[in-house]
Amino acid sequence: MAEEKKPNSLSARIRGVLQGPVLIGVVAAGIAIALSVFGMVRNPEATPLNVRSLLLVVVLAGGSWGLIAWAIATAAVEAGKD
Repeated sequence: MAEEKKPNSLSARIRGVLQGPVLIGVVAAGIAIALSVFGMVRNPEATPLNVRSLLLVVVLAGGSWGLIAWAIATAAVEAGKD
C-alpha cells in the first residue's frame, strides 16, 4: 500500500493550499494592498500614514478585491466543470 508523503517544508505546504481560485484571490489582494499603500505614500495629505490607516487598507482593499477575485475564479471553475 502506497503512503502519501506529507510536505515537510512550509513553502511546500503553502503551494499545496494556494492553488486555483485561492491563488487568484491572494494575488488580487496583494496587488490591491500594494496599490493602496502606494497611493497613501504618494499622497499623504489625503490619508495619513499610521497603523490604523494601513490596517484599514489591508482589510478593506485587500479583503474586498481578494474576495471578489476568488468568487469570480471559483464561479469560472465551477462553470467549466459543467
